[in-house]
Amino acid sequence: MRYLFVLFFLISIIVSAQDSTRIQAFKDEVPRKYPIIKKKYPSYSLIAGYILVSEANRNDPFAQHELGLRYLLGNGFPTDTVKAVYWIRKAVDQNLPSARFNYGIMLYNGIGIPWNPFEAYQNFKSASNAGLPESQFAVGLIYTDNLILNKNYNEAYKYFKLASDAGYKPAKDAIQQLLKSGFNPILDSASAAKEKQVKRVDEMASIINPNWDFDFYDFEKKANEENIAVEVLNKKPDELKKFLGLDNLPKDSMPKDSSGKSLLQFAAQSGSPEALMILGKFYEQGKIFEKNLVLAALNYLRAYRLGSFKSGEFLFSMLQNKELFNMLKEKIIKGDADAMYVWAGISALGFENQISNQQALDFLKKAAEQKHIPSIIELGLLYSNGTMVEKNREKAVQFWETAKQLGSKEASVRIAMSNLFDQSSTQKNNYVDIQTLISIANEGSVLSQTALGVCYEKGIGVKENKGLAVKLFRHSAQRGNETAYNSLKRMYDELRPEDDEYKIYEQN
Repeated sequence: MRYLFVLFFLISIIVSAQDSTRIQAFKDEVPRKYPIIKKKYPSYSLIAGYILVSEANRNDPFAQHELGLRYLLGNGFPTDTVKAVYWIRKAVDQNLPSARFNYGIMLYNGIGIPWNPFEAYQNFKSASNAGLPESQFAVGLIYTDNLILNKNYNEAYKYFKLASDAGYKPAKDAIQQLLKSGFNPILDSASAAKEKQVKRVDEMASIINPNWDFDFYDFEKKANEENIAVEVLNKKPDELKKFLGLDNLPKDSMPKDSSGKSLLQFAAQSGSPEALMILGKFYEQGKIFEKNLVLAALNYLRAYRLGSFKSGEFLFSMLQNKELFNMLKEKIIKGDADAMYVWAGISALGFENQISNQQALDFLKKAAEQKHIPSIIELGLLYSNGTMVEKNREKAVQFWETAKQLGSKEASVRIAMSNLFDQSSTQKNNYVDIQTLISIANEGSVLSQTALGVCYEKGIGVKENKGLAVKLFRHSAQRGNETAYNSLKRMYDELRPEDDEYKIYEQN
């Protein structure tokens, strides 16, 4: 990707409510995580509830905020996000820092109110100015992703430092990530003095178990390509599952062999661009597997087709080596399907022009006759996009159906996407297609994850939920999918205020 996403502020709050905010498709897949606030009224008895409501009606902002949280979480009151928003907003109107923070979370995720990251930022900034470390941390994060504000690591560091000095551990971790990447903070005298003024205006709002849900990525740190194999294999199983997009996969669906090699192959089969890219690097370097430049190029090509910009760079670098083309020619003469797929694929993408479009098409058809799944899927893509051939959705689906019968999960995703997004499709059972996308997304498919983002953004087959769409696009973008990044950026730009503060400048 052109932009590295770092420390995304991904707060997952899925609420089972009485007012239609329940998200059926993800209720079992997404963990329920909430910001837990210290209670001014800790008892859950009926009399305490009566007192809480009475105090809230008397315009006590602490009581209003807490009552809103209890409605949000179903704590002593029936879960109801409409009432939650009403009472928390009352406390926001009185400028209670903790209420502004939680209201920002709700805006950021579209919980009970329309998704609006810019209004969320305004609330985070207000609570941050009041000295709330959690909000200082949130503002710092916003300075790292170039979506709400222009990326500015120095500003991010300042806010992380304020939160860190107040004892907030995630901010300390963020600072370590920045410094490890080689970042050197530049502070003027006024900023340095301000750092020392760590205050808490609202002690009652101390968060005791925030459960942030975001991923740490090194700030602009380039991966050591030569040691990537060692780095991956040294990851703990849970870390590797998360890296490959398998963290939501049910345990009973995991491969019996939990070794790093087995997990990589499982995720690659499901369409994880990370797994495909790493396998490509293994084959290129001759680590774990015997060195095979054709298989390296095949895995890079598949990953690039799934949106991995980095894999495209690796593939282009390999194409500068005559050794790969000599090997491709030798193997194609012997009828090797992998070699035919690779040469046809790089030709279709415009990476080289040594063969004609017709020759590339013939290579794919010969490979497909050998039941070569990547070639069959590629033929479907050509007919779907009208590349090298006349556009024909029916033929595209026929190829994908064939690949699906041969066990291809990517083909299942392509068919579901075609049914959901192609206006000429006669498929009416959207539920089956949505369940297909969810199931395969949980197995690591970034293509499924991105497609689900589109469904939730547009309300295709599911109830429209822009907050969840953003979450899915963010995850896919972090994993290198440029289509997801562009969708994410577009969603932000559609809401972007005219103020100069929110003008984003392209970065090289």
